[in-house]
Amino acid sequence: MISPVRYLFIFQGGEDNQPLRKELSRQLKELDNGVEYDFYAAADAEDALRHVSLYCDLHKDLDTCFVACGNDALTSGVAAGLMGAGEGKTMAVFDPEGSGSLPRNYEGAPFGNVAAIMAGAVTSLDMIRVNNTYSVNACTFGIDSPDGSADSGYIPTLSAVLRRSLRSVKISADGIPLDSGAVFAFALAGGRYAPGGRFCAPQARNDDGQIDLCIVKNQAPARLLKVLSALASGAYDDEPAFAGDLILRRAKSLEIESPKDIVLSVDGRPLSGRQFKVRIIPGAIRMVVPAERG
Repeated sequence: MISPVRYLFIFQGGEDNQPLRKELSRQLKELDNGVEYDFYAAADAEDALRHVSLYCDLHKDLDTCFVACGNDALTSGVAAGLMGAGEGKTMAVFDPEGSGSLPRNYEGAPFGNVAAIMAGAVTSLDMIRVNNTYSVNACTFGIDSPDGSADSGYIPTLSAVLRRSLRSVKISADGIPLDSGAVFAFALAGGRYAPGGRFCAPQARNDDGQIDLCIVKNQAPARLLKVLSALASGAYDDEPAFAGDLILRRAKSLEIESPKDIVLSVDGRPLSGRQFKVRIIPGAIRMVVPAERG
């Protein structure tokens, strides 16, 4: 039977993704020939965003599932491209290696199984808007590389802590200023994980209509490493010993001001500026969570 949904698998262009595409092609060959699908090689996350958005505009009546096959930035671009699309447009993630941040919010779901994706259930996802940019996972500052992209390590190295660049960033949550002092790092999370797969908000849910904010205050390097280790393990929010090191809040909107330009990592995409207006958009897009058995 022909599937009523057309699947568009979106890859990051380049040789690095050839093994992923080969695995996907292998699985697709084993499926019923009635499944309609196509491929698109995106130059980058912004190209993926534009392509999804244009496709939705040109094919308003065609039920389509856009499947992100790449890193967190590519997944974010696909999700952002769905903003404003109708109910017939969904997204999914093909992640056989389990390296993506968004799939980690659904423990045990087989995101590396195409049949399970096509048999999956649709759920709603919140999106975070930062100025005119959208995030489906988390926005971070201070725990990534200098250009705002995801760091390869799980937590910053000692050298990264020693060369830290502190900011007297002003942050307000739902209009209430927070007394954060000098800031080493912060995360604005919809889901539990930031780019690179690190914990940033263990209690966060991407369908509760709230942003989970975590601010890491400035401390001595040895203390910072201990706090960041707890942050990475997901144990910090239940540990009273870290109460003076962190500020944890949940909010529907945030405002961030810095006297100098800073760079946020928006799902691994750099966004620079001095002022950021952040708000949650509940149930903004629809995503397929793979079935336990395809």
